[in-house]
Order: sequence, then C-alpha cells, then structure tokens
Amino acid sequence: MTLSVVMITKNAAEVIEDALKSVKGLWDELLVDDDKSTDGTRETIEQYGGKIFSLKNKNLGERKQWLVDKVKGDWILLLDSDERVSQELYKEIKKIQKKTPKNIVGYRIPYQNYVFGEPVYWGGEQYSKVRLFRKSKAIITPLSLHEEVMVKGDVGTLHGVIHHYSFRTPSQLFGKFTQYARIAAYEKYKKKEHLNLSKLFLYGPHMFWARFIKDKGYKDGWRGFILAFAFAYMEGLTYAMLLWRKRS
Repeated sequence: MTLSVVMITKNAAEVIEDALKSVKGLWDELLVDDDKSTDGTRETIEQYGGKIFSLKNKNLGERKQWLVDKVKGDWILLLDSDERVSQELYKEIKKIQKKTPKNIVGYRIPYQNYVFGEPVYWGGEQYSKVRLFRKSKAIITPLSLHEEVMVKGDVGTLHGVIHHYSFRTPSQLFGKFTQYARIAAYEKYKKKEHLNLSKLFLYGPHMFWARFIKDKGYKDGWRGFILAFAFAYMEGLTYAMLLWRKRS
C-alpha cells in the first residue's frame, strides 16, 4: 500500500502540528489545500513535507475530491486539521499497509469528539466515517457541509479512533456554528427550500431536545448541554438567515 494523506486547512496553526505529528511515518505523500492561511499554518505543513495547493471557486467536497484525484497513492487517508490519529489506529493502518486485504475498498473509523478539551460520548457524538479508502473506488460528495466518502465495494471497520478537537473554546464553537448556518442557509436558498413558521421557531428547540434528551446528551453534563444548545442555535440561525435572504 502506498498512502496519501489529504487535508483542507485555513488558519489552523493551533491544531495542525498535532494532526501532522499523529500521522508522521504513515504517509508517502501529504497534499493540503490551504485557504490563504496567515497564521503559520502553511509554514508548518511545509516543515512536515506537505505539498500545498490553493483552490478557488470550489466548495469543501469539491476541494477534497480535487486532491483525491491528484494523489499518487493507492490509498487515501482523509484527515481534518483538528483531528488526530490515535496510537491504536496508527498501528492498525501500519498493519494494513503491510498486508492489504484484496476485497476491502475502505474502512470506517470511529470518532472520539472533544468539547473544551474533554471527551463527550452522547448526544449524537458516537459515530464513524469512511476516512481510509482506495483511490480507485471512492468519490467525495460535492457538498459545502457534511461531505461524505462514497465507496464501491466492501467496507471494513477499524477499532482505533480519530480524536476530533472541533470545539475548543466557546467563541470558537459558536463562531464555527455561525459559519455553518450561513453556508447551510445559502444552500437552502439556492435550492429554493420552502420556509414556514415551524422551521423558524420549532426546528431549533427540537434539535436541542433530540441531542440533549433523546440522544442522552445530558450524560455529558454541562458540556453536553452547551453542545446541544450550540446545535439548536445553528439550526435556528440557519432558517433566520434563510428568511433574511428571501426578503432581501
């Protein structure tokens, strides 16, 4: 197996080095699409031997697909700048590199998410994604948010986790969700999605109920509460921004 690591970055100096350290020694090639970082992100990537590109006029899924098409490796590990490969996962990938099963075209990898530096386990935070896959058997959905790797063939599951430090401070968390809401509202506007009072006033509270009560986010204590509230905020803000666009 030859392995290429693919990443998208923008002003990720706070987390990028830990991400690159976690995969040091795994990859044959590191390709990064950086969106005009000014905080030292590009310099760190170069120190680790990465090739940097700056794509224009493409959404997140399209940017990742462009890098996937560009790589030379047989297999690809898709990693975000705020993610870190665990030691157990590192060893599993090393084992696959030495003896690659012929029938497997990709692997689902479980995520361990963190809120303000501490792990959370409930409220919809238990999931896995296909993040290690054969280049010739996969495409990435061309979406601005929540893009997925779609593979043709048998998919295995690994046990080691990707540590995901997506929510590091309150301001960073709500800033991220504000940006997500802006993108989601724009996509809904382009699709001419119908807007009604239920979406405006009930979708946000329902999101909080679903994550904090139904999916037992309360078991993560105050961190579970803040995360559920943040998702509700994003849902409500999405439709408020959609209303603004429709009335503009």
